[in-house]
Amino acid sequence: MVEITTRERVDAFWSSTLGVDASDLHTPGTRVYPHPPQRELWRGIYVLAFDFDKAVSVFAPTDLVDGVTRAIADHEGDTLLEVPTWQALLGDHMRSAYGPILHHYLLDAKPLAPIAQTAGARRLNPGDAEALNGLRATVSQAEWTETGFTGQPALLFGIFEGDRLMACANLTPGPDAATDVGIVVDPAARGRGYAMKIVAVAARQAILMHGIARFRALTTSPGTLAIAHRLGFQHYGTNLAAYLHG
Repeated sequence: MVEITTRERVDAFWSSTLGVDASDLHTPGTRVYPHPPQRELWRGIYVLAFDFDKAVSVFAPTDLVDGVTRAIADHEGDTLLEVPTWQALLGDHMRSAYGPILHHYLLDAKPLAPIAQTAGARRLNPGDAEALNGLRATVSQAEWTETGFTGQPALLFGIFEGDRLMACANLTPGPDAATDVGIVVDPAARGRGYAMKIVAVAARQAILMHGIARFRALTTSPGTLAIAHRLGFQHYGTNLAAYLHG
């Protein structure tokens, strides 16, 4: 179980982001809500679950709320965090899906210091654009997008071998500004410890600046989940997103 201070801060973030009272997000059972005003144009389904409460919140475009409510009426909450469920429910209307994703949080930077200080990482600057593009070319567009590199990260950190960028982390808005850690590692360099090092560097910076860091990991990525565990992150919340055509 996560610390109360973590829960309060994360719950405030979700409440503000999703437009739902934190108490509703933790009420046992499944509920469907329209997207909040700031997301009303997004054509997708967002599922957020808190296992210990057996609470599942589903967010959908306003015109689909009634239909989604009827469609999931006979589904157990756990099944709504499975991609095949939404493939069956949405059919050709679903463009793609991403998840389930476990959300992990950390408030204490001390355990990260030994790894971060010996990682050999540095903050990227505009002069590193070519190296960043080189790393981007080694992974799929989907991986680049889902790890937060398509927006405007507040900070970027990298580990180099010579002029080649082997691993990069970004900090984008999460529970606070610049607190969500996203990483990409050159496939040729995976299994060499770069991922843990770059996560430690970025997460430590987020905690030093804002007192919290978030690190998300697919349930199908045991290596990423192991990093979260070894660095002391605590699991709090799981989500899935289904993207619709049009």
